[in-house]
Amino acid sequence: MLVQRFQKFWRYNNWAWEHVYQSVKKLEEEELRKERGFFWGSMYGTLAHCVAAEIIWIERLNGNNPKKLLGEEDFPSLEHLIQARKEVQARWEKYVGQLTNKEVMQTITYTSTEGEVRQQLIADIIQHIGNHSTEHRSQISPILFELGVPTDELDFIFYCNLHEPT
Repeated sequence: MLVQRFQKFWRYNNWAWEHVYQSVKKLEEEELRKERGFFWGSMYGTLAHCVAAEIIWIERLNGNNPKKLLGEEDFPSLEHLIQARKEVQARWEKYVGQLTNKEVMQTITYTSTEGEVRQQLIADIIQHIGNHSTEHRSQISPILFELGVPTDELDFIFYCNLHEPT
């Protein structure tokens, strides 16, 4: 049952990001890269950070230990960022789609970008990525609204009612 919850949450996460990117694509790249004064600087920086986080965690789940988190400079244009997003989304869909209830409760060992050896429950990593995405979408969404390109409603329960009613 647990793994099915994560799979559903992952489908929601991808659906929500698609709505954000639909709005983002309506803006000039200059507007996306404009300094906004929040943690990752610009909407573009925040989007790049989210893609980079998904990349580093899927790498770790596959037994790799990237030395650094990719940055905004690693995605030179919105087209590059969108392509990277599609690629990492496909990797996550495959990974989460093949998980079993036993595997999701296993612990992985990885080396952080600071060189520290750490252990993490797979379930916690998946939950983290979903929550991380929600956090940063909630930073971007009000700005998109202010700029006249709001997203559709992004609440999880809205997704459930629309796409996966019980």
